[in-house]
Amino acid sequence: MNAAKNPTEKVMSELELSWLDASEEAADSRLFIWRVPAGGESLLDGFLALQQHPEGRTLPDLFLGLTTPFETGYGYSEALGREFVEHYEATPDVAGWPAESYLPCYSPGQLSRLLQCFAEQFTDDLRYLVLVLKPSAVSDEHALMRWLNGWLTQGEPAPRLLLIDTLEQPVWQPLYEAHTRQARLIVDDIDGMKVMHQTAQQQTDPNPDRLLFRRYLADAMLLLEKGSAGQVAARGGLALAIARQRGWPDQQAMMHNLIAGGWLKGNDHAQAVEHYRQAQNISGDITEPAVKGQLRTQSTFGEAGAWFAKKDYIQAAKAYRQAAREAQTIPHAVFEIEGWRMSGFSLWLAGHRPKAMEEYARAIQAAESVPPSERGQTTLPLVFQDLLRAYDKRRTEALEACAARWQKDRQRLIAEAEARLPVRPDSAQVQQTEHHLQLSLEAAFIAIREEREKLIQHGDESFHRTIQLARKTLHPHWNGLPDIVHPFDAPPGEWQSLPAWGTTDASLFDNAGSNTL
Repeated sequence: MNAAKNPTEKVMSELELSWLDASEEAADSRLFIWRVPAGGESLLDGFLALQQHPEGRTLPDLFLGLTTPFETGYGYSEALGREFVEHYEATPDVAGWPAESYLPCYSPGQLSRLLQCFAEQFTDDLRYLVLVLKPSAVSDEHALMRWLNGWLTQGEPAPRLLLIDTLEQPVWQPLYEAHTRQARLIVDDIDGMKVMHQTAQQQTDPNPDRLLFRRYLADAMLLLEKGSAGQVAARGGLALAIARQRGWPDQQAMMHNLIAGGWLKGNDHAQAVEHYRQAQNISGDITEPAVKGQLRTQSTFGEAGAWFAKKDYIQAAKAYRQAAREAQTIPHAVFEIEGWRMSGFSLWLAGHRPKAMEEYARAIQAAESVPPSERGQTTLPLVFQDLLRAYDKRRTEALEACAARWQKDRQRLIAEAEARLPVRPDSAQVQQTEHHLQLSLEAAFIAIREEREKLIQHGDESFHRTIQLARKTLHPHWNGLPDIVHPFDAPPGEWQSLPAWGTTDASLFDNAGSNTL
């Protein structure tokens, strides 16, 4: 290995050798599962991305990363086939090959035939064609597993699949154990934090203090992940001393936050609070308003989290309230919403329920500056769910149970639809199956929604007001968490209309209800 390579290049070389060893020893394998620590997944992603570009490709294999979302098995096959053909046709100076004649692909077997014909056409240019599958969204994990099993159980030659998981969450282990003769497990112990640390140690800088600070910082960050609280504090303290001597308030605040995180990880809440408060104080010396606001808010949230972890909910509420106010000065509405929400939640846990309601109301008011289309991505829905639970815990749990049942119904209907199709379906058969599935899913969705609406309707006035306010603030068909959206994102229609009980004005300042189911 070339000693002149930087740490990232060294890891790339290690991964290259790892793939070559695994693929040469498993020429008949159809599935490769590459498993790394969670902290190394981004390095593996970077390696595979390099292999997909002519300038970075160092392997004899062609890797094609596909993030196509998974809805149904037949839909996934069809989408993968079309995406592959689009990649092929968009390649400059590509050799002639009748790609379109192999479309559409509605099964793993049909997709395999398309890809295998491509691989056989270009044997002089590649050893293996490898599909790197990382769906951006998966409607049903069981259906995806059925599709992968279907790929591995077909009798014909097939290109390779590559799936990635982590040592912490080996999600593909059951698939590997079910197909050990066809699957190859690659395990690499790579760590992005170590690479960052090694890179920092090799950096040069004409300013010796700045260079030493970066090295101590890298040490402290690595120890935060792998060391003890005392080790983090000791190494972080060296960086902190340099930042203090050089008058770098932003770096001092950052180091106090990092050291506090180490103490919090070690369950020393008092030390954590002390460093978070020092970070807040030193942030006042930062001249850049945006940086000052962000660091003060971050530090205050950190202190609040330390109090909450200690179960001192009164102190946590005070700190979360302060974080919300500091977020106002940035301004940062998302942080402000979360500050008020957690202040309310902490007060509720402490038994101060009228005051908790005031904090929740402030969270809803803070959301007014967020565009309506973006409010669902904040923690505002959790505010309303907290309120529903406060007013009627059993009814709120019943709403949550409806969402869980909807997911089971969806999984069952998808499985039944896929089972009705032959091994190599044609377009007419798929269209008929898809039409039937859409009708079934929509009927199940409407049934679940109506059940939720009945639960809400039989709640008390406080419950109604909360739902009505949520529908005014989030979207007009919100009926609790987890949110149940229309299976095909249908345009507004009758299913989105408000029930009669939801026409009154909403207020959060009345007494909580006590209805039971």
